[in-house]
Amino acid sequence: MKQFILDLRTKAWRTAGSRYNAARRLKQRATLSTFSIAMLSALSVAAAVAQRIYSPQPGTSLDNYLTAVSVALGVFLLVISLLEWGASYGAKADALHRNAEDLTAYHIKLAYVLAKMDSGKGVGESEIDVLRVEYETIKDRCAHNHAPSDDRLFRAQQRMSTEFRVVHGGQGMTRWDAFCARVQWEWSTIWFFLFIWIVVVAIFACVFCVIKN
Repeated sequence: MKQFILDLRTKAWRTAGSRYNAARRLKQRATLSTFSIAMLSALSVAAAVAQRIYSPQPGTSLDNYLTAVSVALGVFLLVISLLEWGASYGAKADALHRNAEDLTAYHIKLAYVLAKMDSGKGVGESEIDVLRVEYETIKDRCAHNHAPSDDRLFRAQQRMSTEFRVVHGGQGMTRWDAFCARVQWEWSTIWFFLFIWIVVVAIFACVFCVIKN
């Protein structure tokens, strides 16, 4: 019975840690989203101003090119805004963080139960079953789940702990695996916006070349 409680405590700790990481990742995503949308809005205005300054004659190739850039930026901004608004990263992050807090409190509760067992006080099967059901209830209370990269990052963060140093009789996560887990987790947050800004920079580089020529 004690081993079951120990395993349950480890599961609660792991789920809470993964959901903390998920909340942090989604908050970073929301911040990057807000920054990118704000900057794209500013750039769309700047493109319109550049068109007015550098192409006073309507119908020229430069005027048509700047018009196409302004329209493309406007559509790009609209699509990104709709995608990010529909994803609701901030709300998901808050829900995951609250659930992680509940799981942390449950983890402390299991530590207290283990302390009772170590002191010689018995814990009945019915009480253990109630603890098992409580874990499932708290975990399912959140409609959103963490990503595999969040769990992998947590195992990387805790790779030297007793629970994760040895996994299924083999060696736990190595230092290189932990580094890769951290890189993968960070990359999952920034890759979308990195792609967007590469496209935007490429577009404005083409605009600069056209204006210069």
